[in-house]
Amino acid sequence: MKKYKGIVFFDYDGTTVDDTDNIRKATKKTIESLRRLKENGYLTMLCSGRSKRFLEADIDKFEGAITCNGSYTEVGGQVVSDIHISEEAMQKVISGYFSEDTALHMETQDVTYYMHYNQPFYHDFREFLGFPERWFAPWETRKGENITKIVINYNREELMDEIQTEFEGELQCVKPFEDMNILDIMSRGITKGNAIINLMDRYEIGKKDCYAFGDSDNDIEMLEAVGTGIVMGRHSKAAGKAADMLTGTVREEGITTALESIGLI
Repeated sequence: MKKYKGIVFFDYDGTTVDDTDNIRKATKKTIESLRRLKENGYLTMLCSGRSKRFLEADIDKFEGAITCNGSYTEVGGQVVSDIHISEEAMQKVISGYFSEDTALHMETQDVTYYMHYNQPFYHDFREFLGFPERWFAPWETRKGENITKIVINYNREELMDEIQTEFEGELQCVKPFEDMNILDIMSRGITKGNAIINLMDRYEIGKKDCYAFGDSDNDIEMLEAVGTGIVMGRHSKAAGKAADMLTGTVREEGITTALESIGLI
């Protein structure tokens, strides 16, 4: 197994890219910084709530990826961990929480399945993140693949608590975007932080030699799991409290600025 000096983890939305400033791919400076990190002996890991398919534009810039909020991990093309939602729990979510005005997406690492094509949420979701239609397929075409994450939009604030109460010990929810009524549902115990800790143990790298960049509530466990958690210029209040250091926005090349300040590149 390859030896590394340390590991640096990068959230994607709001950290590596930024929809607010219409930056849909990693900047040239970020890509150069990743190259320099690798040369200096650091493992570079993309760490996102997205599945692999939704990271297609930049996943090849990193040596590995943690996806679906920690459900799936791979390094150098080799799968380290792949935790999916049980078929029974998934069917209970569909039967209990899907309606004509509530959309559900079921994600594998390659395809996202939707329940109803004509739902506004389906189209708004794709447009908001700039996803091509070919990455999606109707649920009835599914061929038994494991579902890593369920995405649900909602119009009742109490929905998150309802799901976590009903599926206590089996499923958990996280809100990936502070200003959108979307929930990510994964198997219980899945967090970016737990996936990071498992990877640190695998490579026998101490917490002090690990760093993470994030901006949202689903980055809190990630920022707390490493020795130095770095929050971007635009961030949620909770992520800001969990971080050790503040840097600039994506447009301000916050990643490169912080890495140079710390002395990693």
